[in-house]
Amino acid sequence: MYNFALFLHIISAFIIGYVALYGVINRVFITTSSHLRINLILLSISSVLSLLTSAWMIQIAGFSHSSLWISISYALWVLLIIINEVFIRRKFNIAKRGKTKEINFSVEYSIMTLIVVLLTLLMIYKP
Repeated sequence: MYNFALFLHIISAFIIGYVALYGVINRVFITTSSHLRINLILLSISSVLSLLTSAWMIQIAGFSHSSLWISISYALWVLLIIINEVFIRRKFNIAKRGKTKEINFSVEYSIMTLIVVLLTLLMIYKP
């Protein structure tokens, strides 16, 4: 069961990394872009999947949920979801209502990429 949870966790991490890097590379999205809408959905689903599989793996492996690196990881995942659902989605909805053609997400996606790098370091080195 641990290997299956790890597989799902790694797949969701790749999707999260893809979304963050795609946003950093493009930075400016067209309001009518279907790719932006897909990224908004993919990041939320992948983050929740990653949180669930990590909790499952922690239970199977016998780690403590109160370990510092695990607590920091949970906080970073929640921050990732907040940035996606609050800041990016709100900016997207405001731009759609205002009939803006392009939206610049450079700050949001740069912060998300930094969070993904920190999560990767925490998962690999487990301080």
